[in-house]
Amino acid sequence: MNDTTTVSRCDATTCRFNSDMKCTAGQIEVSMSAHQAQCLTFSPAEGDQGQRPTAQQ
Repeated sequence: MNDTTTVSRCDATTCRFNSDMKCTAGQIEVSMSAHQAQCLTFSPAEGDQGQRPTAQQ
């Protein structure tokens, strides 16, 4: 089963796919780690060495 949804807000300001708090990636992959969602699509913006963010529930 494939569930889809729209990303309503992205707080990963150092991600190259973040444009004005909106995700511009064609699709994303998310995993759960220690009860937190983790975006596996995160890619640092040019010149940034940001860490992969986790979403708070």
